Amino acid sequence: MTGGSMKLHLFKKRHVWLPTWPALLVTICTLLLISITLFLSSRSFLAVTQPVPAAKMLVVESWMADNSMEEIARMINADNSPYQSLWLTGPVLDRGFHLHGNFKTYSEMSAATLKALGVPAAKIHVVPAAKSQRHRTYTAAQKLKEELDRKNIRPGSIDLATLDVHARRSRLVMEKVLGEKTRVGVIALPPDNYDPESWASSSAGMKITLTELIAYLYEKLGDGGR
Repeated sequence: MTGGSMKLHLFKKRHVWLPTWPALLVTICTLLLISITLFLSSRSFLAVTQPVPAAKMLVVESWMADNSMEEIARMINADNSPYQSLWLTGPVLDRGFHLHGNFKTYSEMSAATLKALGVPAAKIHVVPAAKSQRHRTYTAAQKLKEELDRKNIRPGSIDLATLDVHARRSRLVMEKVLGEKTRVGVIALPPDNYDPESWASSSAGMKITLTELIAYLYEKLGDGGR
């Protein structure tokens, strides 16, 4: 070919800038520090208490321990308590169900406990329990909605009482189930198996906080696997 041969170039040489090992180390340490800081602040984010001032209905996840029921009783029996009714949600008992006892569900057992603690029986409503422990939070919220619909009750606002770091996720699920017409407040009750002030030094505190953080993000981004 006139003027010389033509060459076909398939590759080009380019300069690629890569970080030096000190810069890479600083970046990794910075990201690690940010992750640790966010995780250590996650408990205060998850264990949120934000009641709705106008709420007259208190919904309680009844699988909580007796110390939580004692706190619920104090809230209901207080002279300035705004709550006119108490609704207990929860699944069937996860053990002893086939024994000849008086209680088959957490709600039934908690209702008896609250009555023994002086809560008027007229204020207590036992929501029918789910027969499965799967998706416990969602199923409890769904059963509550079904019971309220059956009784033609349309609450404009409710408060939800649950345990510690479960609070934010539980409120999110309840908001999804009840819909936009019902404002959902939340009350996080303290745990009995670790000190919430030093949760990071407790294996139980670390485990439940990490589990609930992942579960909340999963629920926030989707529907918790439902």
